[in-house]
Amino acid sequence: MKQKITWLQILQGWSMLLVVVGHITLTGTFENPETPVSAAIETIIYSFHMPLFMFISGFLFYYTKISRNIAYKNVVIDKLKRLGIPFLFFTLFTFAVKFAFAPFMKRPVELSISQFVNSFLYPGSNPLSEMWFVATLFIIMLTYPLLKYMITSPFKIGILLLGCIALNLFFPADIELLCLSNVAYMLIFFCLGILFCQFHLHQYLSTPWIFIVLLALFCAFTLIPGCPRLLLNLSGILASTSLALNLAPLTPRLFASFRDYTFQIFLLGIFPQIAIRIVYTKIPHSEVSYWTLYLASILIGIYLPVLVAKIIKKIPSPLIHRCFGL
Repeated sequence: MKQKITWLQILQGWSMLLVVVGHITLTGTFENPETPVSAAIETIIYSFHMPLFMFISGFLFYYTKISRNIAYKNVVIDKLKRLGIPFLFFTLFTFAVKFAFAPFMKRPVELSISQFVNSFLYPGSNPLSEMWFVATLFIIMLTYPLLKYMITSPFKIGILLLGCIALNLFFPADIELLCLSNVAYMLIFFCLGILFCQFHLHQYLSTPWIFIVLLALFCAFTLIPGCPRLLLNLSGILASTSLALNLAPLTPRLFASFRDYTFQIFLLGIFPQIAIRIVYTKIPHSEVSYWTLYLASILIGIYLPVLVAKIIKKIPSPLIHRCFGL
C-alpha cells in the first residue's frame, strides 16, 4: 500500500504540474501560433490533463469512501466542507480581485446578485473559471449510491461503462447549467478511477515496456488528425499512470515539494500567473523574456500557493483551513 500511495502522489504532482503549465498563456491567446512551442505544449496538455484529474479523484473516492462503505450523508457533508466552502470563498475572493483590478482583467466582473448567483448555477461563468471542475466533481460525487451499486457485479459494471461512454460521446456539449455537459463528459474517467482502485488494475501498468507502448500510443493518437478526443484522453491517462508507477520505485520523493498541496495550487496558482501575464504585456518581447517569464510562471504558480498553504496551516482556525481546501 505504501508503494501504491507513492505512485499516486507522484501522479497527483504530475497532473498538477500539467495544470500549471497549461495555465501560463503569457500572450493571452490560447495555442497562439506566434509561439508555436508553447502552443504545442498547450495542445498536448489539454488533450488529457483534466480527465486525468478526474481519474485520480475517482481512484481516491473509491479508496476513501466506497471501499469503507461511508454513509451517503457523511459523504455529502464531507464534500460540502472540502469542495463547497473553497468554492464559495474563492468565488467571493475572485470577485473582489477582479473588481479591484478590472482594467487588467480579460474577464472583468460586475458586482451584481445575478452574476453571483450565476457563478453557482453556471460554474463555467464563475469569475474563477477553474471552478467548473470543482462543481463537476461535486455533482459526480453526489451519485455515490448509484456508483456504489453499479460496481457490485460484472454485468452492472458493463452497463455503467456503456452508459458513461454514451454520455461522453453523445450528450449535448453546450448545457452549462450545473456543468451538466462536463459532468456527462467526465463521468467515464471518474468511474475508471474507481475501477482501477477496486480491481487493482494499476498493477498491470508498472513495467517499462508497458509505459513505452502506452506513450507511443498517445503520441500516435496526438499526431493523427481528427483523432477522437476520448482516445486521446484515455491514452494520456494510461501513459501518465504507467509513468508514475515506473518512477515510484526510482524516485519516491518526486514532486514531494508540492504534491501534497495540489488543491491549493489549483485554487491559488492562477492569480500569480495572471500577474506574470500582465508583466509580460509591459516589457519588450523577446525569446529571452518570454521563456524567462514562462519558467517563472511555472515556479510561482506552484510554490506561492504552497507557501500560502503552509502559512494558513499555522492559523488555529478550522474554518480558514476549510476556505483554502486544507
